[in-house]
Amino acid sequence: MYKKLLLAFVSIVAIQTAKAQTEKGSQMLGVSFGFSTSSSDYKSLNTNDNTYGVNSHGKQTYYSFAPNYSYFIADKLDIGVSVGYGQSKQEYTNSSNWPLQKSHGFNSSIYLRKYFLYDNKIGIRTGPYLTYANSKQSYLNSDFTPGYYSSENDIYNGGIGLDFVYFPIKRLGLSAGMGNISYTHQITDGYSKGTSNSFGLNFANSLNLSVNYVFGK
Repeated sequence: MYKKLLLAFVSIVAIQTAKAQTEKGSQMLGVSFGFSTSSSDYKSLNTNDNTYGVNSHGKQTYYSFAPNYSYFIADKLDIGVSVGYGQSKQEYTNSSNWPLQKSHGFNSSIYLRKYFLYDNKIGIRTGPYLTYANSKQSYLNSDFTPGYYSSENDIYNGGIGLDFVYFPIKRLGLSAGMGNISYTHQITDGYSKGTSNSFGLNFANSLNLSVNYVFGK
């Protein structure tokens, strides 16, 4: 009898603890880390004789980190902000022009997220977000000395994100980005000037992990 009562008590406490992490009035403070890598191959076309040049292989690496804060305005619904820094490097083999390109910049985001959890511990969250980023890009010469050309980008991005969420213990939340649908408007100044607009659909094409501390309830 006592064992059954103890088991029931522990179960109730566990449920309430998990619920408290995403109920109205709770807050989360944490940091996210992002990493992605991609590769490409291309050959330049000589329009004079319609022949292709030597294949050039490109590899791009990107990483970022961003502190973030959110507040639950209702049960399983939070609004938050983040400010981050990112850096990327793109290298090319057999390239006569700018075999190495580097970029770095800061970004800020605001988002609204709805949580769908099983047993109040594991599930997904989704919702709209808006992001502004400013990045600077530089090019290196074929001898890897700093190139003359550089450019600066102002990037406005909005969309709907999807994350995997898990609360393993009290006060601790873990999440991983699963994908997003987005629209991007980019303004470029410097060596390359102009504007561009694009729609994107991404699913699990990069690693983006977050660790959060829950407090306030």
